[in-house]
Amino acid sequence: MTASLLLRPLRPLAPARPALWATALAAATPLAATAAPAGEDPPGLARFPEAEIVASERAEMRDYEFVTGRVERSRRERRVESSVRVPAQVLRVTYQTPVGTRLDDVVAHYRRQTAGLAEVFACRGRDCGRSTVWANDIFRVKELVAPDPAQFYLAAAGEDVLAAVYVVRRGNRRVFAHVDFARGDGIGDLAPSGRASAPDLADTDGLAKILRLRGYAVVPEVAPDATGALGDAALATLDAVAATLGGIGGDIHVVCHLDGEAQIADAIAHSRACAEQAAARLRAAGVQATPFGAGPLLPRPDAPRRRVELVVP
Repeated sequence: MTASLLLRPLRPLAPARPALWATALAAATPLAATAAPAGEDPPGLARFPEAEIVASERAEMRDYEFVTGRVERSRRERRVESSVRVPAQVLRVTYQTPVGTRLDDVVAHYRRQTAGLAEVFACRGRDCGRSTVWANDIFRVKELVAPDPAQFYLAAAGEDVLAAVYVVRRGNRRVFAHVDFARGDGIGDLAPSGRASAPDLADTDGLAKILRLRGYAVVPEVAPDATGALGDAALATLDAVAATLGGIGGDIHVVCHLDGEAQIADAIAHSRACAEQAAARLRAAGVQATPFGAGPLLPRPDAPRRRVELVVP
């Protein structure tokens, strides 16, 4: 993606670098909005074949909420698991796909469109929370209200542009897709330098940026052995990471995961020792760190079975 493909700036901005941030957005302050040109797709995000635009808007926002977690409603208030606020310009487009389109096909299409981007958060079905909150409070498009099991959301991150992809299958079986594409100052300070699951520690701020964005991050190249011990290289990596965590603030939980080759009780004990070793290394560098041994009890298909993870509750 080149700068010529990005949004026409409403005020001068630095040249864009190729990246997207698949996001959920909610305006927190009044915005100036205009109808986007008919048929305009977000730069670099081609629509699903034969899909039709049913709503389109270009807006300038002074404050912009970038949601990176599930959303719920508690009584009359919406609850967002995690989000970041940035000033941004936004192009929002809602599509209706042809009759007979399958939800999985649209999801696969947008997975391909964002294949080279840094994924921050993705969810499907009830893991995303309430569809009514996404539709009415986040995107503010009534056509996106759907049964909770029939929704998909993808968030990814870049340096100076953001994007959101939300796909639903409504009760009448019609599939709708919504895309937000945004650009603004300060985004480069928030976006990770690589994929969220494996930040590039050559940029020592990479993991810290991801931790600020979504509240948890796997520490790459830090894998305990079967007994939970961490080698010298892993400890050196933790030292490098510790130097970047000063701006996080608060207590950082250090969670060690081990696979299930040992008895569960033994695996939990080994992982507790691993977490204590890693947390002690961070504390020695001045980071508030609390250890937690998860053993094999918190599996995640997109992460190594043996890993050290940092979590900011």
